[in-house]
Amino acid sequence: MVNMKKYLLGGVLLCAGAFIVSCSSDEELTPSGEGTISLDIRTETGFLSRAVNEADYMNVNNYTVQLLSGEEVQNEWKYTDLPESMQVNAGTYQVKAYYGEDVAASTETMYVEGVSEEVTLVDKDTKTISVTCKPVCAKVSVKFADAMADYFTDYSVTFKTVALGEGNFVWKKDSTDPVYLKVGQDEEVTATINYTENGAQKSVEKKYVMSPGTGMTITVNPVQSTGSMGISITVDESTNDIEQDIEVPGDWIDETPAAE
Repeated sequence: MVNMKKYLLGGVLLCAGAFIVSCSSDEELTPSGEGTISLDIRTETGFLSRAVNEADYMNVNNYTVQLLSGEEVQNEWKYTDLPESMQVNAGTYQVKAYYGEDVAASTETMYVEGVSEEVTLVDKDTKTISVTCKPVCAKVSVKFADAMADYFTDYSVTFKTVALGEGNFVWKKDSTDPVYLKVGQDEEVTATINYTENGAQKSVEKKYVMSPGTGMTITVNPVQSTGSMGISITVDESTNDIEQDIEVPGDWIDETPAAE
C-alpha cells in the first residue's frame, strides 16, 4: 500500500512538472516588451477616366490607415495624422489602408485597398510595415454602335458578379461612363446582352474572366444573317478609355485579347 502511494505521488509530481514546463515554454514563445513600427503607404491605381479622378486615389492624404492585431483594430488614423513611428506592445501586426466606397458596382466611385503581410515584433524591435493600395475592381465599358437604334427599340447589357450577389448592374443603351465592378482574382463575370426587335426580346450570354486592375471594352454591333437581324460582340482588353496624353501603368491593362 505504501509503494502504491509513492507511485501515485510520483505520477502527480511528474504531471505537475510537465505542466510547469509547458506554461514556461508558452510564456517564452509569447512576445513581450515593446517595439517600434513605422508605416510606408503607397498607391498604384494606374488609370484615369471621365468618371473617376485618379488624382484623388493617388493622393495618400485621402487614405484611412489602420493598425491591426488579428481581427482587432488597434489604432486608426487619417494619413495626414499618421505618426512617423509608434511604440507598440510586442506581438504580430498588419496594416490596412483604404480609400473610396466599397460597393459591388459603381460609375462614380471605386474602392482602393491594401493590406500588409503580418509582421512580428519582439522587445526593442524596430520595423517598417509597407502596404501598397490597389483597386479591388475591374473597369468595364460598353459601346453600342449607332446603327443599333436603326434595328432595335431597346438594348442593354446586364452584368453579374460574385459581389453583386442576387443583384446585377445594367448598362443601359444611353450609358457612357465606365462601370467599376468589384471582382476577385480570375473571377468569371457574366455579361448578358439584351435587345428588343419588333417587340421580341432576345439575349446573348457571354462569360469573361476578370481580375482587379483589368480593363475591358465590349462593342456591340447589329448584323444581318439569313434574313434576320442579330448582334455581333467584340471585346477589347487593351483599351482603357483614357486621354492620350496620360501615361497608363501597364499593370492596370490586361493586353490578352479575349475570344468572342
